[in-house]
Amino acid sequence: MRKIAAGVLAAALLFAPMPEAHADPVAFWGYWQAKGNTWAFASTGPAQAHPKDGAVEGWRFARSSGNTGTPPRAKPDFATICGSTAAAPAGKKRVAVVIDYGEAADAPKGQAPPAAKQYCATVPQNATGSDILAAAGRPQTDKSGLICAIDSFGPCGAPVAASPSATARTTAEKKKDSGTPVGLYAGIGLIVLVAAGGGLVAVRRSRR
Repeated sequence: MRKIAAGVLAAALLFAPMPEAHADPVAFWGYWQAKGNTWAFASTGPAQAHPKDGAVEGWRFARSSGNTGTPPRAKPDFATICGSTAAAPAGKKRVAVVIDYGEAADAPKGQAPPAAKQYCATVPQNATGSDILAAAGRPQTDKSGLICAIDSFGPCGAPVAASPSATARTTAEKKKDSGTPVGLYAGIGLIVLVAAGGGLVAVRRSRR
């Protein structure tokens, strides 16, 4: 009887359904678009999207175990975000942008989420979602082209390199503020010239 019971128990364990394995949710930047007064996860990537004048775009960093994510906490309200911005001129469009950096619990290690911001972007009529985001923040992409950081916040967040003109200006300012003053160099040069001239006169006199 004991052998039979042991066999039945082993068979039950063998064919028993295994518990489902749930992967830890991963935090990422989700791309959202306004549908009326609510957010809808974008059906296309930002590089393929062409929002129209009066649209509201949203970005939110959050964890999600599904295919979508968590929408921005602020409601998509074009009038509130772009109400004080002048109407778009010919060939341009206004698009409101909401960037929500998420909660501290979802932030990458060593990073703290900045306060959410809203921006009214005036961009060319053919501007894509990527162009609009670039007007509102500083996006960074990973090797696959996905947005992985905005304003240096995200898994691939890194300080954005300064423009060459800004770098040159900073270098010039550092040289100006440190080291020997330019006036001193000019004075030394003048003394050398005077001394050399005096020496030349002395040589001429000795030859006479």
